[in-house]
Amino acid sequence: MKKKHVILVIILCITMLESFSQQTKTVTTVFELFNLSPAGCDVSNYEAESEMSIENFSNQKKKKEEKGEDLNVIMEKYTSLFKRSNTISEQFEKKPEPIVTFKNGTHSFKKDNKYGLITANGNILMPAQFNTIIQSGETGFVAYKNQLCNYYSNDGNKILNRDYFYIKPTIKQSLIVQTEKGFGLLTKKGKVLIEPGYYQIEEVDKKDQFYYWILKSKHSGFYLSENTKDTIHLNIPPKELNFIDSEYWYRYGNLINIKTKKRVICNRYNIDVLSAKHQLSSIKDSKTKLKYLMKHNGDLVTNQPFVKIQRFRENNLAIAAIKKDNKAVYGVINHKGKWIINPQYYRLQFLNDTMLNATNINDQSGIITVKNKNITAFEYSNIRKINEHYALAIKEENKLVHSDIIDLQNGKKIKENLPYYSISQTTKCDTETFIASVNRQESVLNSKFKTISPASYTRVYYGKNNTFEGTNFLENNKRESQIFNCDGTLQTIKINNKKYDTFYSYEEITPNLHHVLLSTSNGYFINAKAQVIKNNTHWQHIEYSNSKDLFITMGYGGKYGIINSMGETIIPPIFKFISAFDPKTKLAKYNFDKKQKGYITVDGTLLFGTKYEDTELLNYDLFKVKNNDHFGVLNKNGHEIIPVKYSKIWLNGGIIYAQLGKALKQFDLMGTPIN
Repeated sequence: MKKKHVILVIILCITMLESFSQQTKTVTTVFELFNLSPAGCDVSNYEAESEMSIENFSNQKKKKEEKGEDLNVIMEKYTSLFKRSNTISEQFEKKPEPIVTFKNGTHSFKKDNKYGLITANGNILMPAQFNTIIQSGETGFVAYKNQLCNYYSNDGNKILNRDYFYIKPTIKQSLIVQTEKGFGLLTKKGKVLIEPGYYQIEEVDKKDQFYYWILKSKHSGFYLSENTKDTIHLNIPPKELNFIDSEYWYRYGNLINIKTKKRVICNRYNIDVLSAKHQLSSIKDSKTKLKYLMKHNGDLVTNQPFVKIQRFRENNLAIAAIKKDNKAVYGVINHKGKWIINPQYYRLQFLNDTMLNATNINDQSGIITVKNKNITAFEYSNIRKINEHYALAIKEENKLVHSDIIDLQNGKKIKENLPYYSISQTTKCDTETFIASVNRQESVLNSKFKTISPASYTRVYYGKNNTFEGTNFLENNKRESQIFNCDGTLQTIKINNKKYDTFYSYEEITPNLHHVLLSTSNGYFINAKAQVIKNNTHWQHIEYSNSKDLFITMGYGGKYGIINSMGETIIPPIFKFISAFDPKTKLAKYNFDKKQKGYITVDGTLLFGTKYEDTELLNYDLFKVKNNDHFGVLNKNGHEIIPVKYSKIWLNGGIIYAQLGKALKQFDLMGTPIN
């Protein structure tokens, strides 16, 4: 009997020890913590929608609309005003640079709308023969003759033994090419790396990593390594991926291990990357809402649950918070999860890598070091960062503000008992300047924190060319503005022999052209000849058009027009939109009304008139046009190379895809059917 009792006691002891061991076993991974599989799980399929073209026009059915005023008739009034003398235009237009330029001086030239290659000494290496020419670093260029292209060296020699519909050099000295069979990959010497046959190939260069994104079809892709030997079957477009390092990628709150080709965490746990350098992330418990610090492979850095963890700084530290007495208290942890500053503050903010703004349980703020040494007393209501060198420490008593400026290098007060509630550094002027606010008024300070603005204003805005605009907002939607420079000198304008320094609005379009709107609502352009041209429009924005001496205007209410450098109206603000002229195409996109959209030429004519409802640049001097929800393609001469009858059209490389119902056709850049 005694032996049986002894055996029973031993069994009970062993059982209790095993139970105790299990209870005290340290959880070391998030897989154990959340009862997840450490093997990870496959990345969900994703249908990649990738087209090398502009967005397709909407095909939604619209109510029949009455056609507005004929834009052709309107433009006849203004086209002649686009003619400007070369002398005036040259003052504004930048001389166009050659599309292709090499260090030895060899460059492209244009003649009769064709491109060739010429040396610095003027010797023609290649006569003008190409429709399009594209720079490719110092080693060569791509050039198109009609619908086909080839790759040429910088001395004009053709490199490839056949032409292609599309060629794109990569940063890794390879060539993405396209034949009638699809996309492939070559070396710059023409050796085939990938046989043509894919829907599309793009180069991906992120965080010192290089891959080819290869689409087998519009909705199915994978990644191929730089050496074309390693494949990652991950059907997610590059724009949706954050390459953290050579082992992990990140997408939509989850980590992807590119070596195992799996998501690190299955189920719906939200992950935030906190440090790429240390491979640290936080994972959020969906039930408790608490966060845990983990390595990217799922190992727990610490078992401590956090309410919040901020991203790690370059000093390898992060602000973190835990829950105490149902409140969040903040401290600082290092990349190993150890508390450098114990959680004891109700608010904590880095001012720079060595100093923090801390708020204690009594809601008093002070500045501490990362070693939790007090730099200031905890006697402030708030502390605001000015820049990396200074902070503004604020005391509020009986609605009065008394603030000190603290030098963050040594913790000393360099200014005391100031009235400012905030000070922020500006990006204007050659020396440090600041915008300070007090009693809902703003002023500008110099590097010594002395006031330089002529007055205080409701708001201070940035002006052009190292100026500020001080604005006071008055009753009944009225306002007054003054313009002053970095010394505080007011800008004055002389109108009809009277000087003004206060305006409703002021716009410096160029150093020689200004528009002012006075408080009386009278507006004027003042040009280089000191001429005053009356114009009462309240302009919201005016920018150079990239053509001649013309400027695109936008008035409040969103209407666009064009003026010249003398302030004369070329087109009144009657358009819904006008873009600047594209330097390459010499065209400006316009939207007049819902039925009249297209392009304006630099000569003030409408490209293709108003024959089409909408026009979009496709590429290579080709345009996609729309009428009655049908699409076609025109060349720059207005000839329909693909009839306007298709439901959808897009450009993929150098091949145009046209869809009609379920039928899909392919055309080259001349409009010739391929299949």
